[in-house]
Amino acid sequence: MNPKLKNFLKYFFSIILTFGFLYFAFKGIDFAKLYEVLVNANYWWALAMFPILLLSHAIRTWRWYYLLSPVKKEMKFRNLFSALIIGYMMNNVLPRVGELVRPYAIGKLENVSRSAAFATVIVERFFDIISFVILMAMIPLVYSGPLTETFPWLENTGIWATLITLLILGIFIFLMMRRDIVEKFLNYIKPHISEKKSKLVNHIVLSFLDGFLFFKDRSNYLAIIFTSILIWLLYILMMFLPFYAFGLVDKYNLDLGTALVVQAISSIGILIPTPGATGPYHYFTIQTLTKLYGVDNELAVSYATVTHAVGFIGITLLGAFYFFKDKMSMSEIMQQNEDKDK
Repeated sequence: MNPKLKNFLKYFFSIILTFGFLYFAFKGIDFAKLYEVLVNANYWWALAMFPILLLSHAIRTWRWYYLLSPVKKEMKFRNLFSALIIGYMMNNVLPRVGELVRPYAIGKLENVSRSAAFATVIVERFFDIISFVILMAMIPLVYSGPLTETFPWLENTGIWATLITLLILGIFIFLMMRRDIVEKFLNYIKPHISEKKSKLVNHIVLSFLDGFLFFKDRSNYLAIIFTSILIWLLYILMMFLPFYAFGLVDKYNLDLGTALVVQAISSIGILIPTPGATGPYHYFTIQTLTKLYGVDNELAVSYATVTHAVGFIGITLLGAFYFFKDKMSMSEIMQQNEDKDK
């Protein structure tokens, strides 16, 4: 299929998903009541989530430093943070493009192999899925209501996500440890392609496997585990503070345990390829608050809309700042995206 047509279909499908989820999220809303809730909200509590979001991204940058350290030592934190924020900004514009932009950005800023950097981004996604499964397992500790009755597919989702994630991660680690097998395969296909293409494939594959080298360095394990825990604790706090913006703590007794449940279930929306999780985040957050905690529909919609907007707008603006300051090229990014689809 033509790469441009493939990209068009991919983004068109993403738009359909976005508006589909938004339709079901806002279905049946009393917009007059919604306006009243939004007008009377205390937005200082909502804005308080943004510094926490930035702190979580700073810690995620710290973790990324350890993941990339076997590839290149002594990288600048500022450059890693810039590449990470630019990647998230691009995900707000074009879903899943950020995973390609981060390696491009750090490759340009730190002269790091883009294939190796891309592998570490994939590892991060594995960590995120594992963290999601752990959060799901913790829900019974803080919630004893009709979880499986409300979301009957949730338990199986967690099981399958765990199995698939561990299987794929295990395969990559095995190939990284047994490069001889990979090299035999590369030598096997070498006679069937041009010499130039063979060198390119060798470089990309072996550099990609370099992105998993951190598994060999056990000295970084503790830092990686610690930063992963800290990231998700900050995410939970970030979900909790805006409860005060809409009086949800006093009216419904929502607490940090509630924030954990909302964070866990709304994380599903991030897996769905829409710009900045727009639509799926709203839907799953609203469903969680209304179905599990009995929150009024308009209050739940207000919470989901405002929390999403704070993160979406803030990261998009900050990412745009770094994008232009570090002289990134949109044409190079789009060309890289097209090359991936070929």
